[in-house]
Formats: sequence, structure tokens, C-alpha cells
Amino acid sequence: MSNALFIAVVTGGASGIGLATASALLARGNWHIYILDRNPPSSNAFTPDANATYIQADVTEFASLASAFQKIFDSHSRLDFVFANAGIALHPDNLTPTAESSKDEYPATPDLTLLDVNLKGVIYTSHLARHYFHLSPAGSERNLIITASMAGFYASPSVPVYTASKHAAVGWTRSIAPSYWKQDRIRVNAICPSLVATGIMPKEMYASFPEGVLTPIESVVKAVLLLLDGKTEQVDEGKVVAGQTVEVNGSDFYFRKQIEFCNPLAAAVMGSAEVKA
Repeated sequence: MSNALFIAVVTGGASGIGLATASALLARGNWHIYILDRNPPSSNAFTPDANATYIQADVTEFASLASAFQKIFDSHSRLDFVFANAGIALHPDNLTPTAESSKDEYPATPDLTLLDVNLKGVIYTSHLARHYFHLSPAGSERNLIITASMAGFYASPSVPVYTASKHAAVGWTRSIAPSYWKQDRIRVNAICPSLVATGIMPKEMYASFPEGVLTPIESVVKAVLLLLDGKTEQVDEGKVVAGQTVEVNGSDFYFRKQIEFCNPLAAAVMGSAEVKA
């Protein structure tokens, strides 16, 4: 068992934002990071003596994910941080009519793999995080951070299923944050990055965007660590940093608030759905 003080799980941690965040935590020197991914990180991703362990897992398969979490908890009897980061951006969805479309046949079944990874995977990861946070000793950190996207706030007509999945991730974060905090002292937040050059899309696709629009991966990692540490000027001093959805664009952070209720009736309806402590 590692002598590290804090235990973290990073889904989709073999590359991109997940790997960069894992590396930043390792640099702090008091973390053991578990990388959960379908594929392992490259052989040179970490130094041989790094407190990093890879476990193969598929976030769309609950048994696969649960087995990984159980293995980690069996080793350390605690969990401090879960980064629900696994996601994909491009996958055929079969939602556009083709030349082969016929009035005599049903359209092709929509392929909702994007929802499986980006939404179901987030829900599975959150559910397992809460379970093992609940079992962790009093005083453990209990932080859940979800990777959504700026597409969780804005329409993106070219990728409607991806956009739906990220809108859902934002809604999920805002909906579970109050009860997770009130009942188990778990802080739930989401990062919502702009376009970041990772392996989520082919390199040539990034060249099609206007020059200068990419957000540095370092900015996203900085936002994750800011939420993890629970210290930010955008949240009033003394208040818990939870339920935040942080848009990361360029080097700037924007703490996005929910839209205001249209009238008192709407506020009353939604208020009645709140979870009591």
C-alpha cells in the first residue's frame, strides 16, 4: 500500500485532461492516483517511482467500473477525489438521412454511444464515488469533479448528441451537488472547457478552427485544482465551493450560474423538489 496521504480516481486518465490532471496531482507529492481507462497511458507518462496505478475499466459498464473502485478501496480504505473525466466527442449517430433512406424502411437506429460514455459513465462514476466516499473515514476530502464542456451551456448544431450529453452533465452536477453535500459532505463541481487540443478529436480537425481559439490544457488543470482545493475568489469567502459549473476559456474562468426562474411559480415548483438534509 502506498504511503500517499490522499487517494484519487481519474476516469479517462490515460491521456488529455485526465492525464494532465493526474500529473499535476502527483507533482504535489501527497497523492496516489488511480488511472481508470479502457487503454493504458503511454509507457513514459509517469516515472517508474510515481504513485500512479492503471486499472483497465469501461465507464459504460457498471460492473467493470465498480470492480475497479472496490479494488482501490480494498487497498486504502479511503477515497478523497474522483475526477469523472472520461468522455468522447466524435461518434457516428445515424441521425442524418442518407441517399439510402427509403419510405419503405425505418431509419437506422440512432447510435447513442456518446450518451453512454458522456452521461451514463458520469452517473455511474458519481454513484460509485458517493458510495466509497460515504465509507471513507471522517475528515477525508470527498471531492467529485465532473468534466462537462462549454457545449453544456451553448447549442452546437454540428454535434447535437455530444451537446445533449454535456448539457446533461451540467444539469446532473447542479442537481446532485446539494444532496451530496448535505448528506455526505461531498463537494461536487464541474469544469466546462472550451476547445482543448487533446486526443478527443483528430489533429487535422483542430486546424479547421480559427487561430488562437484553443484553450491551453494547463488552464483546465488549474481550474480542476482550484475546485479541488475549494478556494476561489468567485465564491464568497466562507461559503462551500460546491455545485459550481466553471467555463474555462483561454486563460479565463467563468463561474456560470443557473438561469433565473421565470416567475415565483417556477421557483416554487423547483423548490419543492429540493432534497432536505
